[in-house]
Amino acid sequence: MGAMPRPVVAILGCGWIARRHAAAARRLSAHLDIVFASRSEARARAYAREFCGLAAFDTYERALADPRVTAALVCTPHDRHLPDTLLALSHGRHVLVEKPIARTLEEADRMIDAARAAGRILMVAENFHYMPAVRRVRGFIDEGRLGELRELQLVARGLRAHTDWRTEAAAMGGGCLIDGGIHYVHTLRHWGGEVRRVFALSPRKTLPLMSGEDAVSVLTEMEHGVIGFLSNSSSTRGAPALQWSSVSGTHGACFADNRGRFVVVRGTGGLSIRMFRRDRRGHEAMLKAFLEAMTTGKPPETDGAEGRRDLAVVLAAYRSLRERCPVDVEC
Repeated sequence: MGAMPRPVVAILGCGWIARRHAAAARRLSAHLDIVFASRSEARARAYAREFCGLAAFDTYERALADPRVTAALVCTPHDRHLPDTLLALSHGRHVLVEKPIARTLEEADRMIDAARAAGRILMVAENFHYMPAVRRVRGFIDEGRLGELRELQLVARGLRAHTDWRTEAAAMGGGCLIDGGIHYVHTLRHWGGEVRRVFALSPRKTLPLMSGEDAVSVLTEMEHGVIGFLSNSSSTRGAPALQWSSVSGTHGACFADNRGRFVVVRGTGGLSIRMFRRDRRGHEAMLKAFLEAMTTGKPPETDGAEGRRDLAVVLAAYRSLRERCPVDVEC
């Protein structure tokens, strides 16, 4: 039996998030190659030059039709995730799609069903899941360093005044929570278990161009009686550079830097401090997990079903904002 062909990933969309993925792929050049596709051929060619891509295309269709391509990395706006994923699957390509998986559960279900029918991997690019610091916190929990979990708090506030499609709630599917905030929704679930009920509140908006919320706080009731709190904002001026998360249990507590630089735990076994320098944002580890899933056919840890669960929590929070009451999370 011959060796498997070298994976070639087509990066669809050449915006700022594609740059992060491309940089990680370049650091993994011993394991894969990349091509770029954009509505602007000049932009695709510029990315190919900068990140040593094999080729550049002016349409996604042409990139996916290239026989060298084995997978697609969808880096397009949220309202394009469904059609661009379906296009890639129709060409028989595995798909790594940026978070959120989609804007609605119906869109997510169509993507999951299409991947299953095509016999291809559908993975959500939830890089926080693969951050060494996030995984170390999960390890402390599994090792019993904190005892039985009680509370989780995740705070991510800053200022990012978008002027592109991210200002449009229809394209986004919402505001800051479904965009950057869904990283913390996933981390909340990864550490604390499934979210059963949410109550969300949003302060007065300060970013006039955003049609969705620019800040939100979410209180969550989780399985086994765990309580979670998430505060996410893209409109907080003067916020400190340190964005943090904490996990407390019956035997101790853990404090983590959201940028992945360090984790501090005091619990069973005493005080421990862990510092992280390599792949702090998890992009390389995530790409490796995608390649492994393509090779083995086994679902990755952040498969389409996981992305759907994250989205369900976000959509429950949005319903809570509208109805101003606690809301159960749809399964």
